[in-house]
Amino acid sequence: MWHGHKVVDADGHIMEPLWDWESYLDPAFREDRLRVVRDEEDGDKLLFQGRPSALVRRLGGLPAPEDGEIRDWNTLPTDGVFASYQESCTRASWDGPARLAWLDAASIDATLLFPSLGLIWPREVDPTSPWAVAHFDAYNRWIADMASCDPERLLPVAQVPAAKDAPERLRRLADAGFAHAMIPGGIRDSLLPAEPLFAAAQDLDIALHLHKVAVPHFLPIARRRGGSTSLSAPAMGPLFNHINETLPGQLHLAALLDARVPDRYPRLRFAFHECNAGWLPSWLDRAEESWHTLRGNGQTSLCELPPRAYLTDRDTFFFSVGLGEDLTRLPDWLTARLMLATDYPHPGTPKNPAAEWADALAALPEAFTAGLTGANAARLVSVRTARKERERAVSH
Repeated sequence: MWHGHKVVDADGHIMEPLWDWESYLDPAFREDRLRVVRDEEDGDKLLFQGRPSALVRRLGGLPAPEDGEIRDWNTLPTDGVFASYQESCTRASWDGPARLAWLDAASIDATLLFPSLGLIWPREVDPTSPWAVAHFDAYNRWIADMASCDPERLLPVAQVPAAKDAPERLRRLADAGFAHAMIPGGIRDSLLPAEPLFAAAQDLDIALHLHKVAVPHFLPIARRRGGSTSLSAPAMGPLFNHINETLPGQLHLAALLDARVPDRYPRLRFAFHECNAGWLPSWLDRAEESWHTLRGNGQTSLCELPPRAYLTDRDTFFFSVGLGEDLTRLPDWLTARLMLATDYPHPGTPKNPAAEWADALAALPEAFTAGLTGANAARLVSVRTARKERERAVSH
């Protein structure tokens, strides 16, 4: 707890321990499995199906320090020797008890757990292929084991592709205790392939998460690898591309409303991560204007309510935020949708989250602080928790 408020890290990550991956993978796919190849001179390389990743330059390079500092892997080692991927990962990034110890030291009560490599490599393959699905299954088995030491505090997010068997896959995951899922690799062209998954997620009270670099934008841009989730332009500079990393989140939110997903699946909850939130007020002004204009022109296929209602009156959409946001400038209606995020163990993670968030939280009203640190995230999972409690009561 921070100053009496329960704290939930809405955007925590793990680093996949590929050195121990084989035991979780279907034997038929172990020979050409996702793996890391050691390279002392230029940093370890990520290989899938025998070829190097085009999106991951190198893995690791600097040994994880014992003082808890998170090093930027883009920094080159001074001695010219790149530490291995395994040596560069903090133990708390892949070991359950160690993660609990990190949470205790940071006074954080619970954390959602997202993949790291699993946000990237699915963009380079067909995420519904047998090879990819086998790796998602392996990840889900592993993350379930990793979180099993305290499933009330370590909240794993499963990877579920929008394949035909997604509903059955979600049911098995729900039976195994999962309450959160994401669609790896994104969806191209439309939301239609995800419809069965949406229906099953609502029935099973599973929250769906949309994480930056894995959020489909639906624009008909060149179909390069990762094109359905990336708006980067090779001819432009890093500022242009970094700014536009958050645009797929804005486009996906528009797509969900355009497809009337909140009307057809009113109990379904979505959480957006690393997409920022400062854009929402001006975006919503435009969405309201568009809705009223189109409705006035006789369009009948619009979402039932003005867009504002889905963000102000219902627990449908949530957004995690980091220290980069000026939270004092956000309107009151948005505060109930925001969740605190550390991004641990990625570069930029606060070494002491409580201390580094202290000034930002001190500038906020008490109710906003309580919601941001944990109460809003608790509502994101409350439906599933309530159902589990009802089931326990019936069983007794």
